[in-house]
Amino acid sequence: MSQGTTKRAREGHFAAPGLKKTKSHQTTQSDLLPKPTRDTTPGRVYVFGTGDCAQLGLGEDILSRKKPANLAALNDEQIVDIAAGGMHNMALTADGKLWSWGVNDQRTLGRSGDEYTPLPVEGLDNVKIVRVACSDSLTVALTDEGYVYTWGTFRSAEGILGHSKEKEVQELPTIVQGLHDIVDIATGTDHVLALDIHGMVYSWGNGQQMQLGRRILARRMLNGLTPESVGAKGITKVGAGSYHSFAIDKEGKAYAWGLNTYGQCGNEDPKLENIPSVASIEALELETIIDIQGGEHHTIALSKDGKLYGFGRSDSHQLGLGYTEAPGSEDPSSHKKAIRHPTLIPGLPSIKAISVGGNHTLALTQTGEVYAWGFGEMLACGNGEEEDVEKPLKLTGQQIEKCRVLKVAAGGQHSAILAVLER
Repeated sequence: MSQGTTKRAREGHFAAPGLKKTKSHQTTQSDLLPKPTRDTTPGRVYVFGTGDCAQLGLGEDILSRKKPANLAALNDEQIVDIAAGGMHNMALTADGKLWSWGVNDQRTLGRSGDEYTPLPVEGLDNVKIVRVACSDSLTVALTDEGYVYTWGTFRSAEGILGHSKEKEVQELPTIVQGLHDIVDIATGTDHVLALDIHGMVYSWGNGQQMQLGRRILARRMLNGLTPESVGAKGITKVGAGSYHSFAIDKEGKAYAWGLNTYGQCGNEDPKLENIPSVASIEALELETIIDIQGGEHHTIALSKDGKLYGFGRSDSHQLGLGYTEAPGSEDPSSHKKAIRHPTLIPGLPSIKAISVGGNHTLALTQTGEVYAWGFGEMLACGNGEEEDVEKPLKLTGQQIEKCRVLKVAAGGQHSAILAVLER
């Protein structure tokens, strides 16, 4: 996930069914998830959207780009992956190093120096990174040996929560104690999920909206900064929205927990404003889900056969359905425009990857094309217009005309893609 800096939603106190218990068994080698690997195909980074807080990395004089623009400062690097947060970004090289740019107020860049120019992250000389994720004020990196490094801080509705019980703001990458054999990571606005080789999910950060899968007492909020299991088993992938969390098991069944005010956890009951523990998304049970990510208050799920399903908040066309409320379900007394039932997003070719920003979405096709939709005022959809994009629209631009896109990363008010030129 990729989240924007947003007003914190209030905490609720509602219960929901948890994950069904399974019989314990002796772990065998075949049960273990594969160790994470780094992609090997390098490309060039292109950025678009709002850059008044250094998000684009194009220098102090370029505050926005309506169409994808090459980030030339990284052209000599072998970039194989990218990640976008609320207002900062990471680029991963083929040899496992990170470059960062964007807002560094809470040390999210993991380095000193110019915010407007991509520069190497410091303090990772002896490790090789295979995956990176950005929240609002924190960065998380996964090593090839299964260890997790973080830097920056978590925030809560009251302000800075802290990086850990011992440190308010972590300036350089530091290893997360107690975690090992990790194979996947995901970040919300202020929380982190980590999946280990045994299919166990751990969460930490701010838990005010139940996104950690456990209740955190207001007077003991710092307890949330220590990773703990969410109780799910047999998981193969994790994902996150701003204030909600996801897991997918080996059968392709999706689970969610956290803030549900717009039905973004897939629970259609408007009274269930929070899902406090891991719960199945029953409306997706007939689909085999391979990825699921959320924005501020909406969710996009990707099925094995390349279809997308959207649910949650829809007032800025975050779901790409062409309408903001389900036909016949408009409630004139409600100020919440939402589509609570997971709904197939029409008009798309087969999709292989997604990235969900605060209020917009990028979808990468099997053939290396990108479709974007959602909130348009910040130009993060890359269509050149400051209007919401109601339905998936193919990303175009002179600089990417002959390119095949490898990766997509949607941030809070900006986007980035990794592409390779094909003559």
